[in-house]
Amino acid sequence: MATRRSNGEGTIWYAKSEGRFRAQYPDAHGRRRTLTGKTKRDVEKKLREALNKRDSNTLEEMASIAGTVEELLLSFVQSLEGKREPKTIERYALDVNNYLIPMLGKIKLSQLSSDIIEIAYTQIKKDFSLSDNSMAHCHATLRGAIKRGMRHKKIAVNPLVNIDAPKRKRVQIQPLSEPQMLTILDYSSKNESTMWSAMWRLHLLTGFRQGEVLGLTWEDLDFSEGTLRLHRQLQRQSGKGLVLKSLKADANKRTIKLDEPTIGLLKAWKVEQAEFRLHLGYWGEYNFIFTNLVGKPMEPRKAAKRWAELLKVLGIDHLKLHGARHTFATVMLQKNVDTKVVSHYLGHTDISTTQNIYQHVNQQMLVSTADLIGKMAQ
Repeated sequence: MATRRSNGEGTIWYAKSEGRFRAQYPDAHGRRRTLTGKTKRDVEKKLREALNKRDSNTLEEMASIAGTVEELLLSFVQSLEGKREPKTIERYALDVNNYLIPMLGKIKLSQLSSDIIEIAYTQIKKDFSLSDNSMAHCHATLRGAIKRGMRHKKIAVNPLVNIDAPKRKRVQIQPLSEPQMLTILDYSSKNESTMWSAMWRLHLLTGFRQGEVLGLTWEDLDFSEGTLRLHRQLQRQSGKGLVLKSLKADANKRTIKLDEPTIGLLKAWKVEQAEFRLHLGYWGEYNFIFTNLVGKPMEPRKAAKRWAELLKVLGIDHLKLHGARHTFATVMLQKNVDTKVVSHYLGHTDISTTQNIYQHVNQQMLVSTADLIGKMAQ
């Protein structure tokens, strides 16, 4: 005989044909939920927990409603629109579409477990040869989706709790030495066009990121004051092409003072570009400092390729263009330029970021330290 309770508190009975106790209760949407257990005490406990969750609005959705891991992941990426930067969303979408959905997408959320996820991680790393950092990002993506799923009561228990998160490894970039930096500046001033020579000077002598350099317009440059205002960057976004976007952090929106040779080179390039523009008769809609042949923003891959070719000609080991930023910071710190000033050039809000990431211990620093110790100990 069923044990009837107050309205909304559910019913408990013994199912003789199954040899088990069962309970039913209405959830917050009025749908009937069923619980089972070997003993009446088991079912009573489960029912109390379920009713507490229902009344506190923390009861997970029914498995048939919660759906699959694929649905959870796709809704997570969609929820980021307008909340995260487009490039950040693209990175999450890459993890979701390329790795997580192929391995976990068809699994019901009610069946997702730590064991299943660990096996999927092993397979993803093996099949796609992902680095430790890429695996850590993939884990962060799944963690974000599950966290959101728990908030929306799509999933009851976090299956990542018992999983050791993949560890990130900081990639150390070996910057150029000061002599190598000066060799590049000297060679480009004598053998390359004014535009390319000006570009390399800005990269090596300001520490700006590639997108920040390519996003500069003539309006950002004040020749009379010798200053350069940085407030935008050029970025390639999926489905949109090259996009000029504002820098989000106030610290990244900065004005710096340029050295006289760089100012002179930029003046010469502006004259050359104006002559070319007049001869061509049409131009891009923005007044970019660095452009392609018809005044459109320069493709970042083109600049990166040109940089690689320059290093090869000079017999310098390959270094990504972003390495010029590391070079600037390291050389300035070696020359005892105040860390706060270097941080301002780089757009860091915390000087410890500058110290931890960009101050590389190289042979020159070791020799200088040895000389200092030798003089001190005489």
